Amino acid sequence: MKHLLFLPLALSLTTAVRAQTLTISELFGFPCANGVCPDGSQPATLIQASDGNFYGVTQGPGGIFEITAGGQVTVLYTFQQNPNTGLYDQGYDPVGLVEGSDGFLYGINYYGGPNPSSAGTIFKISKTGTGFEVLETFCTTCTTGAFPNNLTASSDGNMYGTTTAGGLVTACQNLGCGVVFRLTTSGTYTVLHALNGASEANYPLGVILASDGNLYGTTGNFNPGTIFRVSPTTGQFKTIHNFPSGVFPANRLTQDSNGLLYGMSRPTSGVNFTFFASKLTGSITNLSSISIPLAKSQVVSPLLEATDGNLWITAFYNTAPYYSSLGGVLALSPSNGVLVHDLSFSGTNGANPKAGVIQASNGTLYGTASVKGTDAKGNPAFGTVFIIAGLPAK
Repeated sequence: MKHLLFLPLALSLTTAVRAQTLTISELFGFPCANGVCPDGSQPATLIQASDGNFYGVTQGPGGIFEITAGGQVTVLYTFQQNPNTGLYDQGYDPVGLVEGSDGFLYGINYYGGPNPSSAGTIFKISKTGTGFEVLETFCTTCTTGAFPNNLTASSDGNMYGTTTAGGLVTACQNLGCGVVFRLTTSGTYTVLHALNGASEANYPLGVILASDGNLYGTTGNFNPGTIFRVSPTTGQFKTIHNFPSGVFPANRLTQDSNGLLYGMSRPTSGVNFTFFASKLTGSITNLSSISIPLAKSQVVSPLLEATDGNLWITAFYNTAPYYSSLGGVLALSPSNGVLVHDLSFSGTNGANPKAGVIQASNGTLYGTASVKGTDAKGNPAFGTVFIIAGLPAK
């Protein structure tokens, strides 16, 4: 295990140091009445594409939508149930969307496919909503993976991702421990590495292509969680950090412009998240401890380095009773872990974000809240696209 450095800085949400007053404003509320949601509901991942517009996914069973900076929504595709089999042949519950180097949108569905054993899909679609194509279908016994949970577009022109299960199907209760994969814009899918569930842990939470040309990721295995490195060409895998027993990462890593990797970890019990920084060697510095009333689930997004120099993250406050807390957006200093901004949802502007925020060229942050909000007619909505204005332009 790599040496850990601890900075004795404990923070709570009530002690945030605010450089300026920022607020969460709703851009669009997804209307939903009597179970009919014409634009979809429960929005998740949102991206800004090369045409300047924003694209996102909705869940349950889900679809793909476009939204302009002015809040005009167009549904590009809806995942449909096969009336003959009851299955979602193209998958359902999309959890990721990226723009490939060819200008097409690529995404992942966590569930579904044409067979009862199907376990998610990878799809491709144009930004006009035409040419939808399923590129890869996963299954519960697939050596290629099962239940994809992350897809990231990288500077080398390829896309990389992970699956929750599948791969080495003789391990992890014969379900597989997850894989790291590469996807090209030609549709070629390659398993770079299948985790073994023992020395390599299991349940990878996504990967990023770092400045040294390698992929870095985290595993959400409880005893213990890890940080790992994978070669994007050879698939060579190495665990570079083991967290203490009972501590596991809660999100995918982010590389800041200072070259360090940042993430959040938490224990199997308790409510404190630890905000940490890691060198590419796996040497960890624990920056701060943040107390958030959370259930035992992955409820914080990956961090985003914004133009104000802070790292921004969303938190899903899944407490009992369900949705009693509404979630929020936080900003942390990468140098010392200080909580700079703590913005809470009100319900009228949405609640419980499942994905992180992105930043547009004018500095405005965009994100999605999975429930609540207000539609154009003033009625309760089922999720929102929100903005946080006031940050420096890029």
